[in-house]
Amino acid sequence: MKVDFIFDEGSSKEDCYLVQNNLFAVFDGANSRTGFVDRNGKRGGGIAAALAKEEFNKNNADLTTLAYRANRKIRQKMIAEKIDFTKKENLFWTALAAAQIQKEKNSFQWVQIGDSLILVIYQDHNFKLLVNDYDHDQEVLSIWKEYAAKKEKNIKNLIKEPLLNLVWNKVNLTHGALTGQKEAMRFLKSGSEKLEGIKHILLFTDGLFIPKENPATPDDFQTFTKLFLEGGLIKIKNFVRNLEKDDPYCWRYPRYKQYDDIAAIAITL
Repeated sequence: MKVDFIFDEGSSKEDCYLVQNNLFAVFDGANSRTGFVDRNGKRGGGIAAALAKEEFNKNNADLTTLAYRANRKIRQKMIAEKIDFTKKENLFWTALAAAQIQKEKNSFQWVQIGDSLILVIYQDHNFKLLVNDYDHDQEVLSIWKEYAAKKEKNIKNLIKEPLLNLVWNKVNLTHGALTGQKEAMRFLKSGSEKLEGIKHILLFTDGLFIPKENPATPDDFQTFTKLFLEGGLIKIKNFVRNLEKDDPYCWRYPRYKQYDDIAAIAITL
């Protein structure tokens, strides 16, 4: 088994990754709408991702249990910081994708929440995304596209109230994240996949998604897979960053920032 990974900070600095024996995971933190920062100067999204990584690093239970513990740890942090849970704009959270290789069973277990994803590539170069209902930003980014057509340079400021709150207000109602709320666990997806026929297992945060002009169209994992097979994770990252470099105002490819954080792991069997 060969393991490769990339970590490329964007403007948020709230992603992290974990390689721990047979357990692999990526985490994508999101700060609160109120911009919480603790006494050490750490933003909420980075805190949530780090706390989840800390729990998964123990690698002493099944993945669902580790996710439950991570969610509880995030809750304890917010309680300690006297965060008001009744107002969702106060919450910070993390998405995650994790895989635990079980060679003795010729399979791997996985868990996922939010828009951090797992994609398997088979020996015949076909691929499968393990979850498909992850795009919680489509509504806001479709409105973003309308402003982009007018060449507005500060779109995020123009639409941030109340539209950006849509993502926060619907968390753990229509889409999930580890927010410390017990409702989060309803959105945790999990499963098991046989290793037979699988060549690569990719785990990645949304910063590695190929930018798209129309937020309503599906993400292009056909090109994503092709790029990986040609040159690994680094080729996907370079392709994404080149598109972003030429679109500083996020006009052509609607997104919240020019460069998002990237954390990704490739397991080759």
